[in-house]
Parts: sequence; structure tokens; C-alpha cells
Amino acid sequence: MSHIVIVLLVAAFIFRKPLGRILVRQFPNRAKRQQVLGTIIAAFLIVIALRLVALLW
Repeated sequence: MSHIVIVLLVAAFIFRKPLGRILVRQFPNRAKRQQVLGTIIAAFLIVIALRLVALLW
């Protein structure tokens, strides 16, 4: 599971400009766009934290 997260993060970094254009088209409002990005980042952090807790349990 963790390797999938790493691959997704690398892909997001490589394709950040096209992804940014897609987000701009999808969410023209800057505040809404930042809210969506914050939600995605928070979801990744929660998944990583849960994986660490399960690993150390």
C-alpha cells in the first residue's frame, strides 16, 4: 500500500503543471481549489498516519 502512495506522489510531482491546469479549469475559484487540494493532502496524511500506527501496533 505504501508503495502505491509513493508512486502517486511522484506522478503528481511530475505532472503538477497539467494537473494544475485541470484543477484551474475544474475549480476557477481559488479558495475552492485550495480547499480541494487541502482535502487531498489531508487524506494522504491520514492514510500514511494510519499505516504507521498499524505498523507500530
